[in-house]
Amino acid sequence: MYSMSVFSIFHHYLLWHYSQALRELTHVSGNLLWFIFHFFSIPQLTRSLFSPYRRITEERHQAFNFEDIAGYLIINLTSRVIGFLMRLTIISLGLITLLILLFGIVLTYLFWFTAPIALLTFLLAGFGLLIT
Repeated sequence: MYSMSVFSIFHHYLLWHYSQALRELTHVSGNLLWFIFHFFSIPQLTRSLFSPYRRITEERHQAFNFEDIAGYLIINLTSRVIGFLMRLTIISLGLITLLILLFGIVLTYLFWFTAPIALLTFLLAGFGLLIT
């Protein structure tokens, strides 16, 4: 009778482990991916990749003046290049973080699928060592 309750507990554990807990793990993984994607504002930064840095721009006056045109081009081009580099850096950090998270999620799933088998194997090996 004792051995049947142990098998029943193990059966219920396996049923929970590969059904409800796996769905919850998938939900948590999706939430983490969503968080990293939005924490680094990847969609917004991609849309505004070539916008000026902190909206620093120079207005051009109506008169035709070489100094005015040169100042307008230099300030606006510099602001856009700095904005591009800053946004590209943040997007790159976000994508690297996403890759690290994906690697961690894959390792978690590998552990999740093999943990009950490893647990049973180690339990049987331990009982085998106790008997011999």
